[in-house]
Amino acid sequence: MKRSLRFRSRFLLGGALGLLVAAVAVGPFDATRPAAANPPAVPLRADTLPTELRYVPPDAAFFLHADAAGIWTHEATRSFRAADKNTFGRLEEAAVKTFGSKIEDLKSITFFVPKLKEPQDTDRFGLVLSFARAYDAKKLAEGFEGLLGKEAKVHTVGVSDTVALVLVGLEPVPYGKPQPAGAEGPLAAAIKDAASGKHALVLGTALHNLPDKFQKDDLPGVVRAFQPIFRSESVAAALDLNKSLTVRVRVKAKREAQAVDAEKALAAFVKLITDEIGEELTRVEKGAADDAGLKDLLKVAKVGLAAAKAAKFEVDGTEARATATLPLDGLPLASAYAAAVTRAQSAAANARSANNLKQIALALHGYHDANNNFPPAAVCDKKGKPQLSWRVLILPYIEQDALYKEFKLDEPWDSDHNKKLIAKMPPVYAMPGKSKPGDTTTYYRVFVGNGAGWDWVTGGKIANISDGTSNTIMCVTAAEAVTWTKPDELEFDPDKDMAKLIGLVVNGKAQVAMFDGSVRTLQKLPSKTTLNALITAAGGEVIANDF
Repeated sequence: MKRSLRFRSRFLLGGALGLLVAAVAVGPFDATRPAAANPPAVPLRADTLPTELRYVPPDAAFFLHADAAGIWTHEATRSFRAADKNTFGRLEEAAVKTFGSKIEDLKSITFFVPKLKEPQDTDRFGLVLSFARAYDAKKLAEGFEGLLGKEAKVHTVGVSDTVALVLVGLEPVPYGKPQPAGAEGPLAAAIKDAASGKHALVLGTALHNLPDKFQKDDLPGVVRAFQPIFRSESVAAALDLNKSLTVRVRVKAKREAQAVDAEKALAAFVKLITDEIGEELTRVEKGAADDAGLKDLLKVAKVGLAAAKAAKFEVDGTEARATATLPLDGLPLASAYAAAVTRAQSAAANARSANNLKQIALALHGYHDANNNFPPAAVCDKKGKPQLSWRVLILPYIEQDALYKEFKLDEPWDSDHNKKLIAKMPPVYAMPGKSKPGDTTTYYRVFVGNGAGWDWVTGGKIANISDGTSNTIMCVTAAEAVTWTKPDELEFDPDKDMAKLIGLVVNGKAQVAMFDGSVRTLQKLPSKTTLNALITAAGGEVIANDF
């Protein structure tokens, strides 16, 4: 199914915000932060700015300017590229496909979102691309159409032979014209910082163009502590990338007293984050003894943590500032990066698999709502022989109604007709990190028989799960995969160890969905007694605390 425009737009915005989070380790930047009602009047002479910065509204909700060439050619980035050729190779391919130019021909990227008051505002943004040589306007337009889809409202403005402005959801008037000379706004200082050419990354937010709800006093307690920042006029940061990585954060307040409060809030935020990171590093360190890459990641993380803890805070008039420097010399950046990528990919696979189980659980409940019972474990013939898996029966509830209608339910899974449909396995049945493109087997299976939550012939009811839906297993990641349409499930035998049938296939972990729709990720499986109690639907057992 083709992704929606909003999803793709938010993907771009999310990437930009991801850079913000990565860059501002010492500051509370977020595109959902609140704002001051009246932005300061700071003059900005657009005619003195580089061409690529003249189109940025000085009161934009979010602004980012990246020295793409400097970042791409930096020693640290080169080491990352050498350590992960596949990812960076795909990035280079994506650049050619989207921009019509090689990534090394890109000098800078400037991104802005005029306002973020409503959810649909994420679909409206501008992107200014500066190239080292003349770009192909046709390829650029085709690239963004391919990325965002033909339904997206995209205007490509040729500013010059080497500078292109891409407007998504924004009209050429006024956004296709340079900001007037003398324009005022809270981001004027940040835009001037970007114009200096001294920074690898500059970003900022004019807080009055963010959601109004963050101005209110009824914020959660943990967030309320940072309200002096939320009520400031702007937040900006500059990142310098040389032999060290230095981050400078500025919070512009309306009055000096507010700047003092903002400085305290900055310090409190850094302490909160460093405390949480420190606890996480302690947990990770326990599993790093035999993992050289993880050791290097921990080394870099500890240096970064020390840099954040050593951040300097000060107040200058109505401005609160924070500065932190991370030395890069001597750090095993490439190995740490590779380990970080591996952990991130594992975490992503875990999350996707948990989401698969969640969607399966929701589909099963959808089936129950429509039929007043869950599906049987299989479609059986008149003699009770299983023909087709329950995974086929819930297809209409995972947005696969058309595929469901193609099956002949009175024929077995491997009949000449039904066998042709095996290749159409829905993505929700694939195991992230294990399934390859074209795979037709699934690890998501259920326990059947002897009091388990499933029966081959009849579908159970929620009312019959007297052990409680939160205490009864609905679906698991099995040790072995089976063809997704085949009625091959896990036969429950209370006299045997059922743990052997459950697979630690999600990056060394097992996952189970309960009948209440919740999903759990297990580092290790519970005891035989506990597991058997969780499999039965009405056994009346007491669940031990090892689950």
